[in-house]
Amino acid sequence: MKTNTLLIMTALALASCGKSPEAAKTSETPVAPKPAAVSDSKIESEISSALTPETNASPADNALKSEADSIIAQYPGKTATELLNTPEVKDKLAVAMKKLGNDPVLLKRVNSTVDLAAQIKGLEGAAKLDLDMKGYDQARTSRMLQSVLSEEPQRIVDFLVSEIGEAAPDLSYGGLERAPNGVAIVPNTIPAPAAAAPPTDPE
Repeated sequence: MKTNTLLIMTALALASCGKSPEAAKTSETPVAPKPAAVSDSKIESEISSALTPETNASPADNALKSEADSIIAQYPGKTATELLNTPEVKDKLAVAMKKLGNDPVLLKRVNSTVDLAAQIKGLEGAAKLDLDMKGYDQARTSRMLQSVLSEEPQRIVDFLVSEIGEAAPDLSYGGLERAPNGVAIVPNTIPAPAAAAPPTDPE
């Protein structure tokens, strides 16, 4: 069960964000001579819309934060990835992932943000998000859990977009392969199909 649940989150962070080369060709790409500047501006805008100050938090937001913090306290020592497999979280994660998979608009938003980050980093061709949550601190773990516990794909996408935006400077100007928040943008290579075994001649 643990492996299956992890695969669901991996599908969110990797498969749902990755695109085939054909999809990448049809996606909108900046034609201006300075695509990085445009990308920075758009990503900063995404971060700004995704991160809501606590002072403006609604009662529902406060309830989600309390629930997330309670789960963290209940399982001391567990990483953010491991917390996704707890009974309190895994079923809600499955529900949220199903909703996200059926929402092409939200998936496109994640894909577009990955594309922008890839442009800043200087990658060519299709790219995907590689998210490592093992090093999350308590505050970031809480934000991640709140997005999952809400069962709202919009909140999960907001979280992912904000993480990508935060990582963009480290991945581009900092030259890091993986940002301190665990985000990496990598080429989306599609493995070649296995070759069929040649027929054997009967003796």
